[in-house]
Amino acid sequence: MLLIPAMVAAAEEPAPVPTVADSAAVSATAILPDTADGDTVAGDSAAASMDSDADTSLSDTSSPDAVVPVVAPDAVPATSATDTSAELDQELDEVSSDLSESEESRIERSRHAMAGYLDHLSGQLDGFFVDTFFNEDILEDDVRGSSAVLSSYTRRKIGEPVDYRFGLSVKLVFPHTNERLNLLVQSEEEENRESNPLESIENNNYTAALRFIIREGEQWKTDIDTGIRWGFPPDPFSRFRARRYFSLPGWDFRATQRLFYYSSDGWGEDSAVQIDHPIAEHKLLRLNAKAGYQLNDDYFKLNYSAALYHELSSRAAIGFISGASGDTRQDLTFNSYSSSVRYRRQIYSNWVFAEIAPELVWEAAHEYKTVPALMLRLEAVIGR
Repeated sequence: MLLIPAMVAAAEEPAPVPTVADSAAVSATAILPDTADGDTVAGDSAAASMDSDADTSLSDTSSPDAVVPVVAPDAVPATSATDTSAELDQELDEVSSDLSESEESRIERSRHAMAGYLDHLSGQLDGFFVDTFFNEDILEDDVRGSSAVLSSYTRRKIGEPVDYRFGLSVKLVFPHTNERLNLLVQSEEEENRESNPLESIENNNYTAALRFIIREGEQWKTDIDTGIRWGFPPDPFSRFRARRYFSLPGWDFRATQRLFYYSSDGWGEDSAVQIDHPIAEHKLLRLNAKAGYQLNDDYFKLNYSAALYHELSSRAAIGFISGASGDTRQDLTFNSYSSSVRYRRQIYSNWVFAEIAPELVWEAAHEYKTVPALMLRLEAVIGR
């Protein structure tokens, strides 16, 4: 009786499902005969290969929804150390390139900032402003276009009578000549001034000339003048001028060489150097040196000056100027020193100026004693 329930329970237990490994083992047993000991290794290898295939099949059947490809070990792509090193070098090169570009960009920004600062300084008060505002000589400046200057000048030195001077300078650019042909008219400054304003106009010396600009560029400017000095008898003349521009960081140089011939004075030459340096906002330092030589005189005339110009506003400026002049007639001797303050202001529109300049003079003729002087000037600048 007890055997019947046990038999029933055994019948109810599910029969074990044969696996692929078991089937392979049975197949191998059925196919392979008994071998000698020497053939055991081959049989074991075949069995191991079958076991591997069986395990692979089991792994495939363990996940019915996903098919996992089985790749032979030799077919798996391997990353070599050389490839890894090349990738690291490439990444480092990219990072270094990014850093280099960033560094170059930062340096370039710094350069532009410094250039902008220098341009800001020199742009606030430069040689162009000084040449146009203080208007030393429109025939010698570098301002292009037609222009004319009329001026009335009076100067009083303590212990001497008041002297007067009337000035006229005209630079007329002929049309259709590409600004290469100019007409120049100028009154010449005389050392002996007139004591009457009307006499200063009547007794002034004037010159008229045609100027042909041979070359005009950023670095060189050359021209030639041919004209006549009015008087009796007339005094024809010819002048050749070469001017060179060059710059160093913060400094602008202008060198001028002039050769001339006057029928009354003979041959001569002038050499001049002008140096401009912006030292602060709205301030310009200008240094001048000039030496002139005439063949008939056989000695040099020397002039040196240093000036600090300060733009007070768009309508007013001030200049502090010190200078010395001398010659080499006997030995190198400076026979005159001066120090002045020039205050100049636009008083009507942008073409009428008034100027006052107190001055201290030390001359050899007065045993280098301090002599105060005062200059007043009213000037009209047309065509700037």
